[in-house]
Amino acid sequence: MPALRITSRSHDEGLVLVLEGEVDMATERRFHAAAREAVESMPHGRVVLDFSGLDFIDSSGLRVLIQAHKLAKEHYAAVMVAAPNERVSQILRVTAIDTRVPVMPDVAAALAAPLNAPSS
Repeated sequence: MPALRITSRSHDEGLVLVLEGEVDMATERRFHAAAREAVESMPHGRVVLDFSGLDFIDSSGLRVLIQAHKLAKEHYAAVMVAAPNERVSQILRVTAIDTRVPVMPDVAAALAAPLNAPSS
């Protein structure tokens, strides 16, 4: 079984990518492809990365997250992280990625957040 499972769910408010497992060097390409496809399918929309089932993300996964954020800006869209566990939240805080990519407490909050949420 792969170390990362990615599924998607469409909502009226946007697209949710559910990540379960770990994002690391072995799985970053799958995360990159899924995030890119999601962002490109939602111009002027919202992509929520549901991290509730994500156990770990390393620097390669963080790079993909920043790339998805930049691609979303090019498409006048938004990428948001929802429901990270404490370990992943700490990684996002320590690396200051949470100052660029909005981090929401849960998927519902991310889907309800304004699309013009502050981000760099």
